[in-house]
Amino acid sequence: MKWDVVLPKIEIRNYPPVIASSKKVERKQELFKKLKKEIGKDLPKIKKLSVDKPLTIDVCYYILASDESGKSKKDLDNLLKILFDVLSVNMRNGHEPLKGLGLMRDDTYVYKIKCEKKENSKNREGFDLKILRRI
Repeated sequence: MKWDVVLPKIEIRNYPPVIASSKKVERKQELFKKLKKEIGKDLPKIKKLSVDKPLTIDVCYYILASDESGKSKKDLDNLLKILFDVLSVNMRNGHEPLKGLGLMRDDTYVYKIKCEKKENSKNREGFDLKILRRI
């Protein structure tokens, strides 16, 4: 099986990775804006190459080391959930869909995930993201 890069690695920094919350749609909207700005003018081209294709999502989260209260603990599955919502055509928020980036129809098109989190004590929270499609 061969994979082709559709979104070369982008680096988002000075942005604490967040998890989804049904009460805080702002989290999805903020992530949407960050990614849209970083992808820039290539967004329409990347949409054409990736939507309705089997995808590999390669993401590395940089989070602050957890303190004794567990304040910085974030589960990978919850970090991925908000990312997948934002990458989809429609972000789900309760009963109302919001427009997503449209890089995939929904997360059923994710065939492979490479995901990790690294503790970072240098206040450089964020994440790296790369997307590939099966050819």
